[in-house]
Amino acid sequence: MFPRIESWVPAPRIVATAQYIPFARSAHPTRTDVSSPLWQCPLDSVMQAVYSDTLRWRNECDPQRAPKAPSPPTPSDELVVAESNLSLSDMALRAARLLYDGASQLPRPDQIIVCSTSFEHDLALSCAGRLHHELASRRPPFAIGQLQDVSFATALDLTLAMMDADTELNTVLIVAAERWLPPFSRYVDLHTRLADGAAAALLTRHPTPGWRVRGLTICTPATPSSSSVIATPVDSATLIGAINKALARAACQATQMDWIVPAKTDNRLLRSIRAHDDLPLERIWLADDTPGHLCAAHTPARIDSLTRAVSPRDGQHLLVWSTGFHGQVACAILQFCEAPL
Repeated sequence: MFPRIESWVPAPRIVATAQYIPFARSAHPTRTDVSSPLWQCPLDSVMQAVYSDTLRWRNECDPQRAPKAPSPPTPSDELVVAESNLSLSDMALRAARLLYDGASQLPRPDQIIVCSTSFEHDLALSCAGRLHHELASRRPPFAIGQLQDVSFATALDLTLAMMDADTELNTVLIVAAERWLPPFSRYVDLHTRLADGAAAALLTRHPTPGWRVRGLTICTPATPSSSSVIATPVDSATLIGAINKALARAACQATQMDWIVPAKTDNRLLRSIRAHDDLPLERIWLADDTPGHLCAAHTPARIDSLTRAVSPRDGQHLLVWSTGFHGQVACAILQFCEAPL
């Protein structure tokens, strides 16, 4: 977490969120053989050529992912969200417009930050650049990627640091989007398949009710080079440590949390969290009907879903944690604020 400086300007808060989740559900998402022509599509061939070294290195690190290896077995009835028409930047723009359509008085963004782990399939198109053009933000946009679900927390941390350092930066729009197409597989491991979707969050200093970030911790533990392309389980001690640090930075007790929103993770990690003595486990919010893992878009989509499902009151707290596929962990403590602080 970046250091904060003292400031007399209003503290930024998340005042609006939105998400776009495709309606289509597929039990058999595309399985990619990197040695074969992909759909005989010229654009796919270009993508194959551009990322061939990455895919070749991936296969060398994990022989089980070699071109001739079969796809890992998965339950036949497991569904995943799969977008059929929109591109990654289309979905990102859809989420941003849904956010502004829901509240016409929201300020326009000074800065746009895009989070994505997947790639825009059109190599000539920049998702961040398109949002900058369509939404007329005042400053050059930038993107954060390859931290999966931890990408949003990283963008949030950068946003707070930038707004601390620049009092003229008043409104930042964070948009996370994922769209998985060949030559990249949706499979992370036996139990995790990647879904398509987008979510957006708007942070502003304007005196509007919203979630203020009281504590934020990001941990990106070092992993062996061969693990950088292979899913690595999150260490429960690292996660509990991140939760404790975020609580300390927020000057809060675990028992003060009104809602706990976990990452989309396996039951093993959730069981280990139950060993945390003070967390009110009955307040864990698991309402998530999105098949598959939204990756970078998961956390903002979950915050949006929670905010729409409950009616937070002034002073209530939300603990949300996120995890990456290579051991990364983030935890944020949010406090709902009605009046300006």
